[in-house]
Amino acid sequence: MGFSTSAAVVIFAASLLYMATIYYPLVERSYRMALEAEKDSNELRYEKLNTKIVITDTENTGSDLSVTVYNNGSVTLNSSRLNVIHNGTFITSFTVSRQGVWSPRNFINVTINGVTGGRVKIVTENGAADYAVT
Repeated sequence: MGFSTSAAVVIFAASLLYMATIYYPLVERSYRMALEAEKDSNELRYEKLNTKIVITDTENTGSDLSVTVYNNGSVTLNSSRLNVIHNGTFITSFTVSRQGVWSPRNFINVTINGVTGGRVKIVTENGAADYAVT
């Protein structure tokens, strides 16, 4: 009975070591993925907290509505990734005066085609928004 007990302990110990060598890389990979996701989430939260836009002026120009928007935050935005909502409807036919980089403390003009008044909401790529009623 002495040898069989020792052999069983050795088999169990070897099994535990083998399971640990298989389990460790999986746990380590999951941990790294969780850390990377947390880092990405923190970066997005930082950008959203530091993004602020303000609609400073709206003007009806015939059958179009011109909206002047000011980047009052500290994050550089992409003006070609703006979303426009008019009276709860997503608008796809609008033009932006300056495509591409929209640096802080600068204005852009958004011209919404075929719209003359109502509630207009401008949404940036990271979710910061402002609205105006015309």
